[in-house]
Amino acid sequence: MNNSKKYLFLIVIILLVVIGVSLAYFGITIIGNDTAKGNKVVTGNLELTFTDTNEISLENAFPGDSFTKTISVKNTGTKEVSYNLVWTELNNEITNNELIIEATCKSLNSSGTEGGTCEVISQTPVGNNIIKKNISIEPNVTHEYTIKVTFVDIGSVQNYNKNKSFVGKFGVEEYSLPTSISFAEDSWETIAELVSAGKISNYNVGDTKTVDMGKYGTHTLRIANTSTPSECSTTGFSQTACGFVLEFADIITKHAMNDTVTNEGGWPATSMRTFVNNDIYNALPSEIKNAIIDTTVVSGHGESDTENFTSTDKLYLLSTAEVWANTISSSNIVNKGNDNIAVFSLPAPDIINPRVGDSARNATRQLDYYKNLGVIIDSDYSGAIKKNGTTASGWWLRSIISTHSYHFYSVHDNGFWEDDYGVTSTYGVSPAFRI
Repeated sequence: MNNSKKYLFLIVIILLVVIGVSLAYFGITIIGNDTAKGNKVVTGNLELTFTDTNEISLENAFPGDSFTKTISVKNTGTKEVSYNLVWTELNNEITNNELIIEATCKSLNSSGTEGGTCEVISQTPVGNNIIKKNISIEPNVTHEYTIKVTFVDIGSVQNYNKNKSFVGKFGVEEYSLPTSISFAEDSWETIAELVSAGKISNYNVGDTKTVDMGKYGTHTLRIANTSTPSECSTTGFSQTACGFVLEFADIITKHAMNDTVTNEGGWPATSMRTFVNNDIYNALPSEIKNAIIDTTVVSGHGESDTENFTSTDKLYLLSTAEVWANTISSSNIVNKGNDNIAVFSLPAPDIINPRVGDSARNATRQLDYYKNLGVIIDSDYSGAIKKNGTTASGWWLRSIISTHSYHFYSVHDNGFWEDDYGVTSTYGVSPAFRI
């Protein structure tokens, strides 16, 4: 495909005028190809067609009113291609994101019968030149869009948009992958596109990128994993160390694992899970949030439960197995009271879980980052050290000690595993996520 961008467009002209003290009015005119319904504009393998009249007007509209326009994009070639829905020109004076665009989509086969799927356009403010990116379309398939643009009624005076206007050209362009510079320099949109396409040769495990999290300050994200081994396809296997995983290389803040003295219900029932998937997630810039995908998270249980837990999260804490490889042998464990205490020696072949504690260790794998550093439980664990500012500090894991009713595992400030912090203790927060 020719990587030079080719455009098809229809012209959309919107004039917004506010009259009086509290009433807002605006007029809309959409102008098509200067001819009637059915006129086509062709570029490459893409063909843009108006499927209704080429002009629509809406006069004296109030906030809350909207207009619609129907267009079709057809792939006339012999190969599957991708395209972007765009504003080829954009001049929007309407403030506060009060003009929004959305669309439904029908996928029509060569005989015009609806079949298959195509992507809708979720409500988004008019302002970004790219409305929807990387839409795949098969040969002889038509995507029929019913586009709706709405002047939002916010329920109060909107006179700040008095005499404002919007002029834009709506169109279609051929899609091509962005060019990568490096993980540190690429935009999050570029990173997400390249990861989705499997084009990550420029991104290496251990690469870092800073992110401004507002009230939480500036922190460092690190590529923790890029591989997807076959075990990731096993039924019941956690996806937390599969695919393109980013983790915070430092500690964002401190927080209790739970509000009450219990680990009952596991990771899904903790206040920490709520905290990282709300407060921390919402502190991330929107371009990162847009790139994050849902992750199936398997975590262990405590004394009060009998089965492991599965949740779906945007952000999650790591587990013992995702940080440390296991090299403690049964001959290196002695019993002291209610805890198993490790006595270190050379690794032995009869490998067991650390302190026989994390019931979900076999449901996940070690992240590439820690594996590459050779991080293991009973030696070489300094690679698990994270800092809170300039000082090494401990950080929480989502793993539970199965023989306890109120403990979770954590990482000590020297990188070793630790289990003597109760759930109401405040400890470091350093989550991960996938894109």
